[in-house]
Amino acid sequence: MDYFVNYIIEAGLSLGVFTFVYWFMLRRETRFKATRFYLLLALLFSTLLPFISIKLKTFAVSPDVQLVVPMEQTNLLEAVTIYASGVPQRIGSILLSFDYTMLIYILGAFATVFVISAGVYQLIRMVSVNRVFRLKNIRLVVSKSEISPYSFFNFIFISDTLTKQEDWKSMVHHELEHVRQGHSLDVLFVDLMMIFQWFNPFYWMIRRMVRENHEFLADKGVLKLGYITATHYKKLLLSQAIGGSPVMTSNFFSIKTIKRRFKMITNNRNKKYTAARYTIGVVLALALTVMFACEKYEVETETLSENIIYKGNILSPEEFEALDISYIKAANIDRLDAILVFPELKDQLTADSYSIIFEKGDFSSTKLLEKLDIKELTITLNENNPSDFFANAKSENLSTPDEEVFVIVEDMPEFPGGELALRNYLNEKLDYPQVAKENGIQGKVYVTFIVGSDGKVRDAKIARGVDPALDAEALRVISSLPEWKPGKQRGQNVAVNYTVPINFSLQ
Repeated sequence: MDYFVNYIIEAGLSLGVFTFVYWFMLRRETRFKATRFYLLLALLFSTLLPFISIKLKTFAVSPDVQLVVPMEQTNLLEAVTIYASGVPQRIGSILLSFDYTMLIYILGAFATVFVISAGVYQLIRMVSVNRVFRLKNIRLVVSKSEISPYSFFNFIFISDTLTKQEDWKSMVHHELEHVRQGHSLDVLFVDLMMIFQWFNPFYWMIRRMVRENHEFLADKGVLKLGYITATHYKKLLLSQAIGGSPVMTSNFFSIKTIKRRFKMITNNRNKKYTAARYTIGVVLALALTVMFACEKYEVETETLSENIIYKGNILSPEEFEALDISYIKAANIDRLDAILVFPELKDQLTADSYSIIFEKGDFSSTKLLEKLDIKELTITLNENNPSDFFANAKSENLSTPDEEVFVIVEDMPEFPGGELALRNYLNEKLDYPQVAKENGIQGKVYVTFIVGSDGKVRDAKIARGVDPALDAEALRVISSLPEWKPGKQRGQNVAVNYTVPINFSLQ
């Protein structure tokens, strides 16, 4: 949902700024070719801008990976949310997690495609049911219906009654200018952009401005031929203003537009500083790029704290970096907590906070950090794949005399049907306790369990609880999980530890 909201905001603001620049600075300019380029570029740029991402120079020292893991080494599954409603849990989860913003956007896009397709169909039908005359590379379609002249690519559509009027060829010359200047390509491009920008009110303003500018260009082209005077041409335009309204064409008639065209025909002088005004559009595009696209700028950071404890010794960042090892870092450990873990360093620990470093393969972190009574800990791995750090790790505190319990193994256990089937199973089996509903109790319960070497789920227990009723329900369903396909390490079935968060939500 956030993605579509961001797209709507960025595309809307960008096109809005371009529209206001045109309206207040360029609308009266007579450099119509430059205006044409400006409007089309503004539309294309604003449509693509939300997809542009420019990453500026980063000063980060190393590609650290930030994550939060439970205190006990475990496989943390994706959270399952149970809602306190009368709707069945599985259906409620689907309804509440569905992205309606995306649905509305897609429906609008499909409606736009339908409108464009209908316009193309209408043009094809006009060609098929009416008389068509060849004029070199042009096809003149004479319709029996009362329509204003319009063109689309090399087809020119006119009414049969128009041919009986005086100077009707001047109107055909007007449409020939549209064809010669390729205005239909602009129209097709603008209409295709409607698929992405249909929600944007500024798009519809730009769309109108593009078609209006086409008329200015065609008027200028006709008068340049010298076949007709400006005064007589204005009379012809006014007489045609009451014609029909073609669909998806490069023509555009309205009384307001006729007035604007009259002014542009008369005002054929370019004003001073015109180039500077158009330059503002380019500068604006660069400014918008910096504002929206350069959003991943990384400030200078240090990978390690200046107060580092490694293997019972206090090191400087330079001394530690010289070791060049793969490590796990527990950051922002309070001085008193650091003394609790390393009492032998009491006299040397004088700073406010420390970073405790453990080398890859050293799993003493579990025992040491148990002293801090922390259920979750923010850690940093200087590896691109955090799971590699814990490869073949044993979760010693979960071991039993019968078998060892692993965290990551070569072939992980698999729930029948996969993880999606597991989530569906939990959604179907979990019920929101009535007593918790009545007392307004909600929260996230963490349940740990072991998938044994025989595939059976055992030793389910609450790692972090919320309320006895919620804890009991979560524990009941986890304990009832069916048999899994067991995990394997070096060809042998082994036990693997998991943690699943179950979120009980009242809304």
